[in-house]
Order: sequence, then structure tokens, then C-alpha cells
Amino acid sequence: MKILTYLFSLVISGFVYLLFAAYMTVASGFSNGPIVSIGFAILIFGFLSWFHFYKPKIGAWLLTIAIVGMYFSWPVHLGIEYFSESEYNPSPIEFLLPLILGILAIILVWKSKNMELNKWTKLILAVPPAFLGIYVIGYMGINMIR
Repeated sequence: MKILTYLFSLVISGFVYLLFAAYMTVASGFSNGPIVSIGFAILIFGFLSWFHFYKPKIGAWLLTIAIVGMYFSWPVHLGIEYFSESEYNPSPIEFLLPLILGILAIILVWKSKNMELNKWTKLILAVPPAFLGIYVIGYMGINMIR
């Protein structure tokens, strides 16, 4: 179950990150909602996806807070736009997939908080997203300084 939580958290954060990238290619400007959501997505992908392996209770709380924060800072607004009478009509997958994966990840992280994995499995699963998260944060930080 811990590995399923890990995979769901990687997929949800990667999906929101790539959705943000797709929106940025056509958008002239954004409010703070999508930027907060992408910050949560990077945090989930690079750190919280594997942190619950080492600190199950704190990791479960942090992952739950980050997933809820990521969803309510932007994808929920896409759902509101879908049901409203505005000129923009997003696809249901843009707000339903993060909702479904987020709910599954939250349920699984709380069900599996008492399970333990092998230390090498933890390390192997933690290294790739951590390095990729550090790279993305470093890349964004360097581009903000320029």
C-alpha cells in the first residue's frame, strides 16, 4: 500500500505540474492559485511522495495537507469553470483526475501508516523523485534570479 501511495502521489503531482505547463503555453497571465498549486506539486513529487516511508504519521499528515492544498488552490477552480456559463470550458479530466488520485493517495497513506518497508526499497524509491525535485527547484530558482 505504501508503494501505491507513492505512485499515486507521483502521478497526481506530475499531472498537475504538466497541466500547469500546458496552461502556461497559452496563458497571458495567472493568478496566485496555479502557482501555489504547482509549488505543492513540486513538494509532493520531490519530498512528500517518499517522506511517509521514514516518518509515517508526520508524512501522512503532510501529504494529506499538501494534496488538499494543491487541489483547492487550482484544480477545483477548473471544476467551477467547467460547470459555470463562462467562455472557457475545461475538460473534466483536468479537475477529476487530481481529485480521484488525491482521494486514493490520502486513503492509502492513512491505511498504510503502520506498514514498514525494507530500508533499501525506501532508498531506491526516494532517490529519483528527490533528485528530480531538487533539479526543478534549482532550475526555477536560477531562472528567478536572472
